[in-house]
Amino acid sequence: MTAIIRLLALILSVFIFLPSAGYTGEIEKQDTQACLLSATVLSDMHMESNSRERHERIGKTLQAAKQADNDAVLFLGDNTMNGQWIETVMFYGLVSRNFAAEKVICAPGNHDLDDNENNFVSREQLEKRFVALRNSFFTDDGENVYFSREVNGYRFIVLGGEERSDENGQQFLSEEQLNWLEDELAEVAKSGKPCFVLNHYLVYGRNGSRSYAMFNVSLQNDRLTEILENSGVRTFYFSGHSHYGVNTDSVQTTGNVTYINLPSTGNGGNYVPANEKCAEPGIGMQMEVYADRVVLRFRNYLTEEWLDGFDNYVFALN
Repeated sequence: MTAIIRLLALILSVFIFLPSAGYTGEIEKQDTQACLLSATVLSDMHMESNSRERHERIGKTLQAAKQADNDAVLFLGDNTMNGQWIETVMFYGLVSRNFAAEKVICAPGNHDLDDNENNFVSREQLEKRFVALRNSFFTDDGENVYFSREVNGYRFIVLGGEERSDENGQQFLSEEQLNWLEDELAEVAKSGKPCFVLNHYLVYGRNGSRSYAMFNVSLQNDRLTEILENSGVRTFYFSGHSHYGVNTDSVQTTGNVTYINLPSTGNGGNYVPANEKCAEPGIGMQMEVYADRVVLRFRNYLTEEWLDGFDNYVFALN
């Protein structure tokens, strides 16, 4: 059955997006020889089954990001618009055409997991389907929506909501998941290396006005913040969900944690306040990890341009 689904995904990916010429230039690292790990980070792709424009936009973005020759490509959730089976298969098919399965790390978002009038199944069924398809198309990351993965000796920790978003749109993280996160960070602390946490939702108050909106955070925000900021681990926490454009609040550091909020790569930054020059579709981030620093650079993959003023965040590592 898995082979049939993967074949269907390949056929669909060809049908919805024919590769176009033009993305031939390599996305160069600041220091290719010294770089220990590189990754592309994308969020809120919102693949929609009946949107030809979205199909083309996502396909071109992935094709352009492929030029970076990364060790990993990270998706921060809301990969689909309605959590439909066909949307998931279409999206994973496009991803699989451009990136090797072991390079893909995929977090879930509320649009992927919450039942609604467009997906016709329960929240529990959506979660099971998300996990099954994620494991079938990419690396088997276990039976939960949350998991961790090592890439080039660095730990990537993925969080995910375990119940339907509440009436205010907030994410639910179980005590079991939070305890697991604490244990994961304790393990990383022994290595002395930085780690990278991926969650669709923001942490309250850590990325300016976008993170003060209650629907952008989890119900267990205080516990999550305590775990992250008391771990002693140099942590980079990536989130999406807000659909804000890139501005000076997009990257903020509190203690040992740098919080990065990305706009919707598929939709653009369609909420204000946003820097209108940095709110177009196609925006994601390049991350480079060196022995002594982590470099973050916002890029528009559709226009093949670095975002002026947001293209060189450098964080020293002890």
